[in-house]
Formats: sequence, C-alpha cells, structure tokens
Amino acid sequence: MAEKEGDGDQQFEQFERFLKEWSRRDFLRRMGAAAAYTAFSVGILDLLEACGSPTASTSLTPVKGGKLIEGSISDISSFSTINYGDTSSLQMAMLNFDGLLTISGKGDNVPMLASALPTVSSDQLTFTFKLRPNLKWSDGQPLTADDVAFTYNLIFSPDTKDFVSRFRANLEGFVQSVTATDQQTVVFRFSQILASFLDVHCRYGILPKHVLGSVTPKALNTHDFFHGPTVSSGVFKFVRWDKGQQVVLARNDNYWAGASHLDQYIFKVVTDAVVLAQQLKTGELDTGQPDASQFDNLKAVTTITTESFINPGFVYYQFNLDPTKPASKIFGDKNVRKALHTALDRTGMARAVYFGQAVPADSVLPPTTWAYNPNVSPKYPFNKAAAEKMLDDAGWAKGSDGIRAKGGVRMSFEVNTNSGNKVRENLIQVMQQQWKDIGVDASPRAIAFQTLVTQIRSTKTFQVILIGIANGDTDPDQTTLWTTKGIGSAGLNGMSYSNPQVDQLMDSALQTTDRNKRKPIYAQIQNILADELPAPILFYPNYLWGINKRVQNFNVGPYNTYQARPWMKDVFVSDGK
Repeated sequence: MAEKEGDGDQQFEQFERFLKEWSRRDFLRRMGAAAAYTAFSVGILDLLEACGSPTASTSLTPVKGGKLIEGSISDISSFSTINYGDTSSLQMAMLNFDGLLTISGKGDNVPMLASALPTVSSDQLTFTFKLRPNLKWSDGQPLTADDVAFTYNLIFSPDTKDFVSRFRANLEGFVQSVTATDQQTVVFRFSQILASFLDVHCRYGILPKHVLGSVTPKALNTHDFFHGPTVSSGVFKFVRWDKGQQVVLARNDNYWAGASHLDQYIFKVVTDAVVLAQQLKTGELDTGQPDASQFDNLKAVTTITTESFINPGFVYYQFNLDPTKPASKIFGDKNVRKALHTALDRTGMARAVYFGQAVPADSVLPPTTWAYNPNVSPKYPFNKAAAEKMLDDAGWAKGSDGIRAKGGVRMSFEVNTNSGNKVRENLIQVMQQQWKDIGVDASPRAIAFQTLVTQIRSTKTFQVILIGIANGDTDPDQTTLWTTKGIGSAGLNGMSYSNPQVDQLMDSALQTTDRNKRKPIYAQIQNILADELPAPILFYPNYLWGINKRVQNFNVGPYNTYQARPWMKDVFVSDGK
C-alpha cells in the first residue's frame, strides 16, 4: 500500500509542477480532469507557459455612486430568510433583510438590528434583546420587536407548522416562546438549553409583519414577497430579478447604519466559473469566485486582486439511503460505502483538480470549528486493492463486462453535481474513472443547482450527489444535516440517514454551553459518521476570490461570504461608475 501511495504522490507532484508552468485554464478545458491526469501520467504532454503578477495602487477616499457587479454560477431560488437551501439565496436574502446579529469574517458575533448581544438569564433559558432605536423598513414603517417575534414564531411555533422552514428541526422542542415586551425589546424563552442559539439562530433576516402578518402560514410558502420583496431592512432594496440572468438591488436610504456609497448592487449569473474568471479579466464583473484552474492566471491581471482563504465548510457526496429507493440496494451496506470511498485518491484529486486549493478531509466538521477532531476514526487512505477486497467480501462480484453485481443488481448509478462548477464537474469525472477501476459503473452528470437542491431537500430522486456545505457560523451543531429531524421539513439530510444514537448525541450536545462537555460528544458523533459514511467528506477547499481593484472595502472573509454584509455600506467603486 505504501509503495502505491508513494508512486501516486510522485506523479501528482510532477503533474503539479507542470501545471504551474502551463495554462491551467486551457489544460482542464481541453482535456477534462480525468483525461488530463491520465495523459500526463503516460508522458504525452510537454508544454510551458509563464506569467507574472504586478500590483496596482488604489485610492481609499470614498466615492459616491456607481454599481458593483458580483458574479455567480448559480441563480437564486427565493428571498426567503428562513427557508433558504442554497448560498445564492442566502446571500441575496441577507443583503435585503438584516438579522438581530451577524458574523464577522473571523467568526465573531456582531450586533445588527440588536443594539448589543443579548442579556442571558442565569439558567440560560431566557435571552433578552434590545433593538436599536428608530429602525425603519425601506418604506419608512418602523421595524420593531413585533417583527422579530413574528419571524421567529414562523419557524418554531406549532401554530405555524404549515409554513415550511428547515430551521424548525433546530428550534422545535427548545424554544418555548418569543414575545415583544415593548417595541424595542424581544424575549426568547426556552424549555431547555439550546447551546447553539447565539452562534447559529440569531442571524435570520427579520421579516415585515406589516406586510406578511395577515397571510396564513401555508400561503406564505408560495407568497410573491419571497420572489420580489416590496420592503427591506438591509443595506440594499429589491429592484428586479431577471431569472437565470441577474438580481438588481438599489441603495436603501433608510438603512440603520447609513446609506451605501453604491447606487446599485447587481448579482449576475454566468454559465460557469471559468466564464466568471474571464469576465473578471474583462471588467464585466467586479467580484466573484473563479474556478481553481483560473486562479493563478488571475494573479497576472493588473486590475484584479486575488484572495484565497480557508472555507469553514467541506465538499462531500451524499448516498441515497432511503430504503424505498432503488439506490439503497447498492448503498444500504456501509461496507460498500466504505469501499467506494477507499477507492478514491483524494490526495491526488486535491492536487490535480483543486490545484492545491483544498486538502483531503476525514471529519464532518471543518478544522475551523472548535469541536473538530483531528483524530477521527476510521480514516480512508486511498487503497485500490483494499477497496476491491471489501466489495468482494460484500458479495459484489465482477461480471463478464467487468462491472460488479449482486443478486441481479448491477453496481451502476448516476453521480450528479451542480453544472457550472467546473471543479466539481471534473471531480465526478475522476470519481467515475477511479470507481471504474474497481468494477463500478458510475455515470457523471451535471444538473442545474436549484434542481440538485430540490432533490436533496424534497424529492430525494437522486442516487449520488456531490455538493458542498458552506458553514455560516462557528458552532458545530449539524442537526439539519445528520439527524432524523433533517429528513423532513426541507432539511439537508438528503441521504435519509437515520441513526437514533446520532439523534440523541446531537440533542445532548445542545443541552450545555460548556464546550469542555460538548466537545467529546461531537468527537463521538464524528467517529460514528466516519464509520457509517452516509455522506463521505472529500475535501476542505479554500474560498477563492477575484476583486477588481476599482472596488474598495470589500471585506469578505471565511464566515461572511454568504451571511449579512454590513460592510457593504462602506464598499465603493473608485471611478464612481
């Protein structure tokens, strides 16, 4: 085993040195990740290219006016602040609707609509927030504690159970009441301690009771407001949504922290992250997250600043374990899941597909989280022979066509990821090849991101999905992803994974705020999920950004990429255009 790993490492080191000199964009675009590595490994490539990275100076004097255009490879699905399931929708919702708190790029709580962090009772069952004085909606109506109570009651109250929110799984059974005791005071009372409340659940964008308060909870699920909000409390307000193309926002002159320097913010949807990088170069986009294959080339562009920093999330793939679905006949055996994961050379994939902007992952928690367990067990180093033996032992024998079968079921399935994300599209091609090497027939297919999210949250019609999680906070609670609660109510447990022990441990970890007591519980959860692999974790990738140098004060960081951006008030474009 060690010899094979060493041989693979040496090849990928040579491959990586080659890519430093050759245009990564052209290489991946023309070859594809799997074919590119294969071609390199047999010695048919010998091409060179070099580049530099000069720096341009910029002014820090604020300029009023102009617009900022941010690129994205995924359109939004709605402006719902309490039932989003994707990062694009979250980002747009939070630019329009502030929460009580937000989070800094480093992960610290920052007061937004609240004037300060809450006061907490000695038994930790009562949280009291004071709102800033004279808060207003963009239409001039006062924003009060009644709006806060209205929003949170939609999430947890039995009276609003017809309203779909994936956060109900987190708050139901913990929150007893949310009441406005006066126009600036809101009180949260709990039936039991919810340790994640402050760091997770105080950032939901507050909704306008004066607009939505008379609508039934069921009707709110499809209400026009969430496709074109008529009022806002964020730094911007809604102008229009040209579906599949762009979202246009304008300055909110009633913003509590002061009006933005910018006249407009435009969220532009492009076909893929390679196109996004090209439009950063041409100036059609001001900011965005480019494909990893483009990142080094962007450093050579004098008009662009590049940033790379750790992503407090992960890339993973979900198996459909629903016993009523055909896929469960393959993936229902955890030894099959272990074999498939063991067959993936994740170290090589990180180097060849992510260009060194990711590291292989073993835990369901990222290293940025205080509960991360670096000694999680078991781990799955690449070992093709071991993977084949595991499948043999599980009764999956190779047929005359080289594909394994058991009981008349062929080990054949489709692997989906979101179209436009070229890194992930390349990943599923590499996974297809490495699984083919052990007698598995996997068919990679990229699909629209919102279709993919719908499959995870509701229809459950997929077989295997490769996707990412972007953690918006530092708390390790993952109730909506790994517990039985997360299967329904539009949760993120697309695997339909249900383990009573994990359910119980996840609840127990929330019943104390003492990190010394919580940490060993999360260590146990990490070990169970590493053993059962309902959704194996592949990588901890970096966030990559390209920012036009005309854009100033764009203070994006690991934790505020998709959360509220109060600093957008201070962003300006130096040319005022």
